[in-house]
Amino acid sequence: MKNRPQMNKALHLTHTDIEFDSRILKEMGALVAAGFSVSGIGVVLDEGAQKTEVSFKADIKSLDLRSRKLTFLPRTLRHITTLLELAGKMLPRAIRERPDVIHCHDTLVLPLGCIVKWLTGAKLVYDAHELESNRNGLTRLQGVLTLRVERLLWRFVDALIVVSPSIERWYQENVGAKLSTVILNSPLFHEGLHQSEDYLRRKFSIPAESKVFIYVGILGRGRGIDLLTEAFKNLQVSSHVVFLGYGELSEELKQLAAQHPNIHVHDAVPHSQVVPIVQSADFGLCLVQNVSLSDYYCLPNKLFEYCFAGVPVLASDFPDIRAVLSEYGIGESCKLQADEIRGAILRLERSQSTFQFANLAPLSWQAQEQKLVDLYQECVPRATH
Repeated sequence: MKNRPQMNKALHLTHTDIEFDSRILKEMGALVAAGFSVSGIGVVLDEGAQKTEVSFKADIKSLDLRSRKLTFLPRTLRHITTLLELAGKMLPRAIRERPDVIHCHDTLVLPLGCIVKWLTGAKLVYDAHELESNRNGLTRLQGVLTLRVERLLWRFVDALIVVSPSIERWYQENVGAKLSTVILNSPLFHEGLHQSEDYLRRKFSIPAESKVFIYVGILGRGRGIDLLTEAFKNLQVSSHVVFLGYGELSEELKQLAAQHPNIHVHDAVPHSQVVPIVQSADFGLCLVQNVSLSDYYCLPNKLFEYCFAGVPVLASDFPDIRAVLSEYGIGESCKLQADEIRGAILRLERSQSTFQFANLAPLSWQAQEQKLVDLYQECVPRATH
């Protein structure tokens, strides 16, 4: 009887809820399709997101961290307690998996990934979803500690995944040379899924002659939402804006929507429904504020959701975003100032010109998953027995 090839096992570790994390699920799905045995360990979160359907076979475990509920503890102490509980619950499960590849999403689980590598001999893939040490929400001390952890553990990392060319270059220059690839946050777009072309106009009773701008993503601070609402409250602007997502500003935006007839809020939807809904807008908004180096170097998933929906983008004038807009003809950029945003909106709503999109195949998820599989195959050759 002939020996069969043994499937390499890839174990994903994250401090997020995998069933709601579209990037991790897309990567897991790509590896399953390439013949890997895939599993994942994350945590249970309830942040208002919609669960993403899983169409592939993978063993996904979600840990319930009770220490998160200890709200009476000081924030720092609760954070340390949560980290200890995460390590205590995740590490034994990860070691029992005996993976060939341990895939760590972000810095928080990187030390655990290194321990699993030491004990099992697995290859270690570090998937930095942002520029981890300089991102929105981190204190200066947290940023310094994050960078020290990365540099301390860098020699144990076999391959690096990042989300933009500038972030890849930053890691290579500031942490160390490493086998790496850029996996863009492109949507997994199914051609058959379409909403009605006037879905947003019908849902929010928007006049046919008015342009519709849409913002997709977290409704939180540091994302230019206050500048956007300021622009659309201006009486010169006749366009409407729809905010699609969830977050701390949801209620505040709903109150604004009650006061201003051209501001609307759409509840969060499963990731697969985002592009079909965006197709019924005229323009997509990707205005990220320069509150960290990670934001300045970003290529947000909403940028690709807009362009694959066929909707031109008004985006931040940041280097990687500007390069994509220029190369693929998918929109224009502006400075993150209220008058600049208002001027760009007025220019777009009055313009009759159409954007001529270039071939978007290099930006597609199909192109990204091939880069992921190529990286894996270079990192861990197919095992046989």
